[in-house]
Amino acid sequence: MRVVNRTAVSVIGAQPYVDWMRSRDADFNKGTLTVARARPFGTAYLLPEFDEESDVQEWIEDNHTWLFEYQLSTWTEDESAWPSVRDLKTFREWFHVDVHSTVVDVGEDDIEGEEL
Repeated sequence: MRVVNRTAVSVIGAQPYVDWMRSRDADFNKGTLTVARARPFGTAYLLPEFDEESDVQEWIEDNHTWLFEYQLSTWTEDESAWPSVRDLKTFREWFHVDVHSTVVDVGEDDIEGEEL
């Protein structure tokens, strides 16, 4: 177990995102998706280590379009189904962002990943 030099943010869908997901849901799932059920569809992002929350908020503002589109793509890669308005105001309405200043890696193996 080790503390890593990163700041983490988790992005979780709010009701407008859940409503959008529901409208894109397969027939057999219609009406079963709730905010609580959508929570597992959130994403954690590891950012550089920031000392001030204002720096994290600035990073989010600077990268909100990418974050928004990444979250949408986790549900469908059909960009024609994505909402046309993906500005910062809409991002803040569609998603809850939680900031985690301490990141602990409890895994015993090395972190692996792929480039986006």
